Amino acid sequence: MTKAPSIRKWWVVRRELDHSRATLLMTASFLLPLLIWSVAAYGPWWKVAHQVVISGESDELQNVYVVGDTLSTGVWEEFQKAIESDNAEVLEARKAGLPLVVSGRQNKKMLRKLFPLAVKNGWLEPSQEIDDEALRETWIMVAQGKLDDAKEGLSEENRAIVKANAELLEKYRPEWPEESLLKLVPQATEQVKRPVYLVPPGAVAVSFWQGLNAVKTQEGKKTLLERYAESWKTIVLGFLLAIAVAVPLGVMAGVYDFVAKLFEPFVNFFSYMPAPAVGVVLMAIFGLDFGPKIMLVFLGTLPSAILMISKTTRGLDGALIEAAQTLGANQRQLVFAVVVPGILPLLYKDLRLLFGMAWTWLVIAELLGFKSGLSEVIDTHGRRFQFDIVYPAILLIGLSGFFMDQLLGSLERIFFPWVVQTKGGIFRQIFGLRMG
Repeated sequence: MTKAPSIRKWWVVRRELDHSRATLLMTASFLLPLLIWSVAAYGPWWKVAHQVVISGESDELQNVYVVGDTLSTGVWEEFQKAIESDNAEVLEARKAGLPLVVSGRQNKKMLRKLFPLAVKNGWLEPSQEIDDEALRETWIMVAQGKLDDAKEGLSEENRAIVKANAELLEKYRPEWPEESLLKLVPQATEQVKRPVYLVPPGAVAVSFWQGLNAVKTQEGKKTLLERYAESWKTIVLGFLLAIAVAVPLGVMAGVYDFVAKLFEPFVNFFSYMPAPAVGVVLMAIFGLDFGPKIMLVFLGTLPSAILMISKTTRGLDGALIEAAQTLGANQRQLVFAVVVPGILPLLYKDLRLLFGMAWTWLVIAELLGFKSGLSEVIDTHGRRFQFDIVYPAILLIGLSGFFMDQLLGSLERIFFPWVVQTKGGIFRQIFGLRMG
């Protein structure tokens, strides 16, 4: 019985909650999906897998595993045992005084298994993969302890192999030894074997931060922030162009039946046509750069904008127009002194809603012609299943649309304080902002 008053404070028909309860629920609406995501990603039901850092090849294996592959524990152990078995055969032959003979090409191929780790540690440049002399020098310097492997270290077993191979490389320099070198034993980092699309929140956060702090490279590859700016350019220009056409046409259609009958039937018909279907036409007219992207946002937003604004205009209280006519207002005065000021608060709400709808066209628009913006990140890395890079781009679009909507909602309370009576958006709920 004592809980009833408390429950009634949360469940009351058509009554707003107080500030503290509204803030608590608003916070929970974001934390609950994050909690579900975290439980799904970090739950104890996922098996441990091994992501290959140093690879190898053996005739005992049916498959070839390369750096970056993720293997189950059973496959990983089989992989290691196969390479160790090959090395044991080489050592037994040496002990018997009959070392295995291989070609210089085969030994060079063995040396290249160190290359990915050498690049990661900064010992070699990516362009030196087939620079066999640089690879030989790297093996010798690693054996001598002259290179730092802080970023990705060698196991003790592999350090011994490097030293043994370095002795042969020094012995036969500048020629290549015909005696078989030892193979590096595969190394891996332990990873949780989740579905490729279930990236942990922590990994997404790290990728997001790295993307925001990335520096433009000499190759001209665009950073996440540069692509973000491209997305804003596309949506803002496309939306402003649509509004520039829709507002006057929608208001006129709402005021004059002649304009409504002339334009609205076709606009209504066009609104059912998928705007992406005319993408090829837009590329033919506006080229392959930003032109067709901006125009697709424009065409996607325009029909809904015209119909919405004309409906809002027709909803104006007819008594206001009758009163103005009684006072002798002419046609121009009715439109600009009565209709436009009368619908302005609702028109602002329409534009706020339409801007949110415009974001839905962004991903499709940016894939027209030359890919650009955040959609390029989503499409390119999504095809490679690099979802740790895809999700930050998706979140950036969602956060941008959400916070822009909240900002517009806060500005609404400044522009139309006599109309807005709600307690406010996220900014007011979090910070308790008081406006006006």
